[in-house]
Amino acid sequence: MLFLLSVAALVMVAGFLWATYCLRDRNPGYQLQLTIDGRKAKVDPRPLRVGFGRERINPSLSDPSRPVWLAGFSNGRAATTIHDDLWAVACVIDDGHTRLGIVALDTIGFFHDDVISVRRHLGSDLKLDYTIICSLHNHSTPDLMGIWGKSILKSGVDPQYRHLVESAAVNALSQAVTAVQPARLSLHEIPVPTAGLVADTRKPEVFDPNLRLMIFTNPTNNHAIGSVVGWANHPETPWAHNTEVTADFPGVLRQVLENGVVINGQVQMPGLGGIHLYVNGAVGGLMTTHPSTTVHDPFLNQDFSKPSHEKSRAVGHQLAQRILQHLAAHEQGRGEAASSACPAATDSAPITINARTVELPVDNVNFLLAPLLGVLDRGHVRWKTIRSEVAVLTIGDASIACIPGELYPEIANGGVVRAPGGDFDIDPVEVPPIRDLMPGKVKFLFGLANDEIGYIIPKSEWDQKPPYLFNSEKPVYGEINSLGPNTAPLLHQTIRELCASLR
Repeated sequence: MLFLLSVAALVMVAGFLWATYCLRDRNPGYQLQLTIDGRKAKVDPRPLRVGFGRERINPSLSDPSRPVWLAGFSNGRAATTIHDDLWAVACVIDDGHTRLGIVALDTIGFFHDDVISVRRHLGSDLKLDYTIICSLHNHSTPDLMGIWGKSILKSGVDPQYRHLVESAAVNALSQAVTAVQPARLSLHEIPVPTAGLVADTRKPEVFDPNLRLMIFTNPTNNHAIGSVVGWANHPETPWAHNTEVTADFPGVLRQVLENGVVINGQVQMPGLGGIHLYVNGAVGGLMTTHPSTTVHDPFLNQDFSKPSHEKSRAVGHQLAQRILQHLAAHEQGRGEAASSACPAATDSAPITINARTVELPVDNVNFLLAPLLGVLDRGHVRWKTIRSEVAVLTIGDASIACIPGELYPEIANGGVVRAPGGDFDIDPVEVPPIRDLMPGKVKFLFGLANDEIGYIIPKSEWDQKPPYLFNSEKPVYGEINSLGPNTAPLLHQTIRELCASLR
């Protein structure tokens, strides 16, 4: 009996030590509380400058013994080939007093620990006051989170590939700093009907539909230097059976904005030149080009229903066409683009930044077990608590809310409901909507910014227990990939405070 008790005690001690190691804080003591109020830039305005850079982040498929596990649908989906390149695209914006870096990654997600690692590798010579790193949540890219490996008990992350992505983010930012040049900023918000593009697969049906655009041009010749494009949709168009690495529709959009549309050697629509960065918006809910959604390609005049790369191209073509037509009409002073309330182009755009570390409770049992099983590799500041980050920025008349996950659009734009069948019979908590709180005229929401914590669900719409939402016979999807019901209220309150201080 004494022997058995000793063995049990050793097992318990070993389990405790293993849990302590797996859940340790990867960045002990890291706290960010950054406020740049922009007063210097407003009192002493200086010419705006901008630079862009990019670095490929394709995985190596040359070693059959090291399969590349694709993320986003199910386990055991090994990549077979590379259909088109993945990129880390960077933009550096400098108002003469403050320098901001933005990186958008063709990845499924990038944890806050990884963001901190990138920041620590940025040389002081880059003089970056703040850096945002966003994932596009692409479902045809290598697993960088861990939960899509060979099996549910095996991490899908290749540490070498994660290092490659981190290095690429640093290199892209370095390129962008080197390329910094005088720039003129134009801001645009372009309405986009969701029919034939995006489906909302969970009630209530609320979208984040509009395209938002920062375009930077050379003040001397008006040539495009690059742009930052924001829209909200899951890049998962080729769907679950695809095994080819692809940048999906964001890759098509970037390419068309740069090079135009060329079909059978004929230029259908010229591009802008420059380098273009795409950032995803409020994609929770779930915003997706579902297999049931038929997408029309305006340049091929064809409809695509089945998931495919051609369907991805059609989505990218639609978005690019809207942007290019809008810019052409705006330049010529005609139509809806001319009458839209776009702020005037400017050669000076003061930057303000309010960024803060937040600690979020982890109520999801799966998210607690996964690190212990070696599947998830992110630190915990203490038991059932992780570190993340929220920020609100302004660049002239543009504002940006940086959200560390997949926000439900009703939290951004309004429409949170007291959902029948919800686990909490309460009035909406996340009100007013975030965009009502934000300053500025064109209000961007950067989803999966500086972290990926999963779905951010309104507390009054949270549902894990029967009866299910809106009298559904089946449980809804979302909660299984969320930290817990208090995530949205905590983030909303933090954003409210950051916006209030900026105002």
